[in-house]
Amino acid sequence: MSKIDFADCLYFSSARFTRLITKISDQQFKRVGLSPTAAFILMSLNDGDDVSPSQLADDLSLDRSTITRFLDKLEQRTLITRTANGRSVIVTLTIDGKQLQPTLKQLWADLNRSYQRLLTVGGEAQLRGLLNTAFEDAREK
Repeated sequence: MSKIDFADCLYFSSARFTRLITKISDQQFKRVGLSPTAAFILMSLNDGDDVSPSQLADDLSLDRSTITRFLDKLEQRTLITRTANGRSVIVTLTIDGKQLQPTLKQLWADLNRSYQRLLTVGGEAQLRGLLNTAFEDAREK
């Protein structure tokens, strides 16, 4: 019986790499007690616009239930507020959430530099481009 080479499987290869990148990201945002997803939600609210949970889910390519779970945690930490607007809900940053923005932007920049050290600047840009293109192509099908 021949041994299976799991590295020939896209799922295995991408999941293995994702675990590596996730570990780096988790360590980075743990400095402020957030997960990468929670940090990205907060950073996406920084534009000052009121956003619906559905829009956040679409912008971040996450399930609406995932967004709701993270919004619950962010609201408990008083980093966001959710306000009913008719039948919809609007999410906004609180003062605490706004004050955290410069730190989040610095952590994000540091995180990207970590990826570039790991992969080289050109390698990181190339891999990111390939992943974004593959995602968009797959989503259109």
